[in-house]
Amino acid sequence: MIKWSRWLLGAAALALGFCFATGFHQARLTPPPYFPARETPNYEALVSAVWVKAIQDFHQSSFQTPRPPTYRNNRYVILEASWAKIDEAKDYRRGHIPGAVHFNTDDLENGNPTWKLRPAGELHQVIGQYGITPQTTVVVYGRQLTAAARVWWVLRYAGVADVRLLDGGFEMWDALGYPRETTIRSPQPVAFTALVSSNMLATTDYVRDHLGSRQAWLADARSEAEYAGRTSGYKYLDCKGRIPSSIPVGNADDASSLYKLRDGRLRHPDEIQALWRQQGIVSTKTGGLFDREVIFYCGSGWRSSLAFFYAWLLGYQNIRNYSDGWCGWSTDYVPDATAKGNTPGWSQRRTGNPIVTGVE
Repeated sequence: MIKWSRWLLGAAALALGFCFATGFHQARLTPPPYFPARETPNYEALVSAVWVKAIQDFHQSSFQTPRPPTYRNNRYVILEASWAKIDEAKDYRRGHIPGAVHFNTDDLENGNPTWKLRPAGELHQVIGQYGITPQTTVVVYGRQLTAAARVWWVLRYAGVADVRLLDGGFEMWDALGYPRETTIRSPQPVAFTALVSSNMLATTDYVRDHLGSRQAWLADARSEAEYAGRTSGYKYLDCKGRIPSSIPVGNADDASSLYKLRDGRLRHPDEIQALWRQQGIVSTKTGGLFDREVIFYCGSGWRSSLAFFYAWLLGYQNIRNYSDGWCGWSTDYVPDATAKGNTPGWSQRRTGNPIVTGVE
């Protein structure tokens, strides 16, 4: 395993060189192409503001303007994703893409204190409440790229066939001079059913069964401090450390600016794949396969969703997201009226799963 110090030096050099080479300040003012990652096998999952505007024009013209490339449905929903109820959704209320619906990421999880992914049946109910049908194209964006990626991954896992991530989010939309609105949109609920893509998800049992296996790599998308066990990374989580045999693949959090550019757009997927190769996560096989299955994880499934999205763009098939992440691996929460600390009313107990601290 490559040490974190070498990883950080390489990543910093890559980020600095990429910014100077592309001139991100100028790129922000330049309309991006329809397909920001069109060289990759699954480029359709990442779309530009130009493409979203073309969808709107297509519908507003009663389908008389040219149909945007790769848009095959006649119904779409735009979701602005953030961790907030509608009354507290400040970014959405300040201005959003016309017609966009605010999506509260809490709707996907079981709430305090565990914040774990809901069962598939409950996810289907949530998806239907947002007016999404099996024939709906869904475009997701958010000020937090990890929030948008999380919603993208959950929708795909739950069976939504056509989900797109808006590159650059509302900032790129706004920079291009497209209209904004402050109207609060309420979707028309529908019934939603679909087959779950179970091969996209890794459960705790699945991770435990593959621990130390030659068939899988555990890719840790958290910070170096979390990986080393100096911090848990979360106010509501006491336990620190990592899952044994984990490979650090860099912090995918928005604040690190490693998995995205400073203007909010994604790096080219080849840049991220090069960083993974430095850590030993390689593909010498054909047909969209890593040499081993890659299980991405972070603290609770947000950052790992973004790492998963990059692997998806690159066309890899043997990838999973351990949605419960370090929180689910390390800690059980037990109701306790006397408990205070970070989770009042709940005692935190170690699960018994093995953990490791320090940097190799």
